[in-house]
Amino acid sequence: MPLLPVVGRKRGGRTRRALWIISAILWFGILLHLLPVYWMLVSSVAGDLQIFDHPLALWPHPAYWQVYGLLLHGATELLPLPMGVFLKNSVILVIGVMCTQLPISVLAGYAISRLHHRRWARVLFLFIVGTLMIPSEVTLIPSYLILKNFPFPVNTALPHLDLLGTYWAVILPATAWGFAVLIFKGWFDTLPQDVMDAARIDGAGEIRILLQVVLPLSLPVIAFLGYSTFTAVWDQFTWPLVVLGANPHRWPLSVALNTAQRSLVPSPTSSPNAMLAQGVLGWNGVMALAVLQALPVFLAFLLFREQIIRGVKITGFQA
Repeated sequence: MPLLPVVGRKRGGRTRRALWIISAILWFGILLHLLPVYWMLVSSVAGDLQIFDHPLALWPHPAYWQVYGLLLHGATELLPLPMGVFLKNSVILVIGVMCTQLPISVLAGYAISRLHHRRWARVLFLFIVGTLMIPSEVTLIPSYLILKNFPFPVNTALPHLDLLGTYWAVILPATAWGFAVLIFKGWFDTLPQDVMDAARIDGAGEIRILLQVVLPLSLPVIAFLGYSTFTAVWDQFTWPLVVLGANPHRWPLSVALNTAQRSLVPSPTSSPNAMLAQGVLGWNGVMALAVLQALPVFLAFLLFREQIIRGVKITGFQA
């Protein structure tokens, strides 16, 4: 429902002025949000001398687009390995988490919504809500110990696996996400029971009902949670740094970006052309890495924006 009715927009007076004021405030807010992104893009193709200029030019002259070429080909001292390695790791982690988390969340949400007795469904619902109230900092050390001696964190005498430094150290803790289960459960509660009863009368089992009846009706929710999972895993930093910090060959792009920033030695007095010729990047390389880190999230939203926006409109839970 629009903020102002369509009929009122065509009239003059206060309604039209209010519409112009609201539009101006919203556009101002959009520009404020885009300003850091624009500054990041400008800094990525500027030399260190230009970055430290005050005020910063609206666009650098000249623009050093070679920064992106150096990063993509790995000919830089900012990173211990070529950037393609970190990009591949980020993609593997995102795909691994999405391929495990979404099916588990769908099955758990459907079971709580449609299969369990109402009393037990309420107990499970409250349990999942309770897990969302625990700060991630509290579970950091227990999760680390479990992965260090999987699956027996307190008894190293038993056979165990050390998953630290592997992709599973990031994928396994993210396979169950209480927020996704609650979103699916709330959506499944709104689906008409008559459709599922008709499928049961036709002889369909619960798995077939879920795959052929429920999931086609849940595409907006799946798109929304898929995008949420993608952005959360792609931008995740603290946990990959803890469990993958000792193995640079498994670092995602977010950890590599932090490493590049910490290993940077600013040279504001050096010539940008001379630095690029030697494969040396300054703050422009860090900003270019930040642009490459943010670009997939932006592109994913553009590709699936209609389904995501429809999924965002789903609100409310039922216990």
